[in-house]
Amino acid sequence: MDCFNLNILDYNGNYLYPIIGACGLCMTYLGNRFVRPTIFSLGTILSMESSYKATHLIMDHYNYSKNECLIKNSVSIISGFSGGFLLLKLYRFTNFFLGFIFGGSLGYLSYDILYHNNQLDISQIYDKTLLLFVLIPGVSSGIVATYNENKISMLTTSFIGPLLTIWSFNQFTHYYELYLFILSYISLSCSGFYIQYKKYKDDKINDTIKTNFDITYNGKK
Repeated sequence: MDCFNLNILDYNGNYLYPIIGACGLCMTYLGNRFVRPTIFSLGTILSMESSYKATHLIMDHYNYSKNECLIKNSVSIISGFSGGFLLLKLYRFTNFFLGFIFGGSLGYLSYDILYHNNQLDISQIYDKTLLLFVLIPGVSSGIVATYNENKISMLTTSFIGPLLTIWSFNQFTHYYELYLFILSYISLSCSGFYIQYKKYKDDKINDTIKTNFDITYNGKK
């Protein structure tokens, strides 16, 4: 019986990109309700992938092949779920990370528009201008997101979600049109933020009504 491979990077990306795009749409419009499942999924996938690679390298180094499939998959599954729960515990750090991605994405988008550099290349890592455009708004929004979790998470999810959706569409179809992507990004982000904010306000009104009802009729404070 062949071993089931948990190394997700070995699979055809065409199966993953639609899932990533769907997750991006859910994050855009569901916001806070989708943040924790997204954080858990991200931690699980990263931990599972890294532990699978590490286990493979260790077993290969010592030429150990007995029960290779069982050991690799067991370590990957245990590490994966542990990583997901750990990332949930580090929620404040995760908020900073989401805020950093939000600010960094806007910074890179501004850099892309100003300098008309439509292709992301590894050599750009050493571009000091690009680093400033990404790091300054990224760190700033990360700090703000840490201390304003509820409201800022609406912003981060409504801006990060469309980014995931558009990126996955680009990878799946290999279609690239900068200005169309910018227009789609702005439309998805604005509509996502509007829907989330409207739901947030409605929930606050309902909570106020419920609290007043409890105080008036049940004597609760």
